[in-house]
Amino acid sequence: MVTEAAVPTEEAVRHALGAVNDPHVPVSLEKMAMLRDIAISQAGEVTVELGIPCLACPGVSMLKEQITSAVMAIPGARSVEVREGWHHRWTADMVEEPTRIYMRKYGVNV
Repeated sequence: MVTEAAVPTEEAVRHALGAVNDPHVPVSLEKMAMLRDIAISQAGEVTVELGIPCLACPGVSMLKEQITSAVMAIPGARSVEVREGWHHRWTADMVEEPTRIYMRKYGVNV
């Protein structure tokens, strides 16, 4: 009997992405308000959409690689597409206060 592999859940993807930090601050993408959307097909194809704070961010390619590695480690993930959501507006106000306090402590002005 052949059984289909489980499809990753959004919770599993969010958990895996918790280990992927902003390239400039050791804070998760979710805490930085950069993680905008996660979509998962029934075939296990995962799409992650990001809001990027800086239009010329040199860390985007590194983020894409880290996101892809983290998601592909989840059982049932068949592919990963990382989209740069340049249409998403990002401001420092979107970052949760505890994260802003942490960032200020390490010299990042938010």
